Amino acid sequence: MAITPSHLDPACAELQPWLPELADGQPLPPEAAHLAAHLPTCPACQAELAELRVLFQDLDALPAEVPPLALRDNFLAMLDEEKAKLATASPAGLTAQRGGRELMSNEQVASSKYQQPATIQWLRIAASVALVAIGAVLGVLLRGGQPATQVAVAPAAAPPTLSLSTQLAAARQQPASASQRLQLVSEAPALVTETNDPAVLTLIHTLDTDPNPNVRLAACEALVRLRSDPRVGPALVEALPLQTDPNVQITLIEALVTLHEKRAVPELQQMAKQPEVLPAVRQQAESGLGQLI
Repeated sequence: MAITPSHLDPACAELQPWLPELADGQPLPPEAAHLAAHLPTCPACQAELAELRVLFQDLDALPAEVPPLALRDNFLAMLDEEKAKLATASPAGLTAQRGGRELMSNEQVASSKYQQPATIQWLRIAASVALVAIGAVLGVLLRGGQPATQVAVAPAAAPPTLSLSTQLAAARQQPASASQRLQLVSEAPALVTETNDPAVLTLIHTLDTDPNPNVRLAACEALVRLRSDPRVGPALVEALPLQTDPNVQITLIEALVTLHEKRAVPELQQMAKQPEVLPAVRQQAESGLGQLI
């Protein structure tokens, strides 16, 4: 039973503020080190410490709350709507006057910086070339040597643009950080524009094998946004028994319900009966069965 303030003796009252830290595995600080001898002799403090440890273990076992996929879709839809409103708002209608002169728009201000007479531009180029030549001659004279034969260096060729599937595959094979893989996976739906894009298979493989649960979670959400691809539904069903992270499991169940994927019913029935699955995940599986059957 927890200690009530009316029954605290001075030692218990002094130790009680430090009990949560002890339950969390932290040692007593130096200013409270003298209380270490009190705990083994006080059954009341021992009982409260045991209750706190059980409470902390139960809290650690709870899965983190994950926002539903519908919330993400609604947010993205609202974001696209706001972008469309900003695109339709034209600054051309703003014809503010100041000092008898019309204000220029941002585009006009930016372009005016480059609208200079051609003569001035050529003079600047010629002056720059002359300065470079003078500097080269002075360098040779100061070293007392002869001008070296200059070798023309060809500009480095720009690296070829890699496809999304190639970038995702390379991120898995090379020691890329989880944040880099997460960024690639999150950007994938906006870059997949063709039917049967190989990037979809790469996302499926990422969902099945990536060691980071956050990357797998992002892959699941990306595949839901690519639900029109016929490979997505069966892949999500096959991924369900492979997942052990509760957040990924819950998100997968929500995705299968969103896609009305009835082929997931056997997997959900099995998951709802597995005792090693967390209660919150089993409850989500039962809820998904109620919506799919």
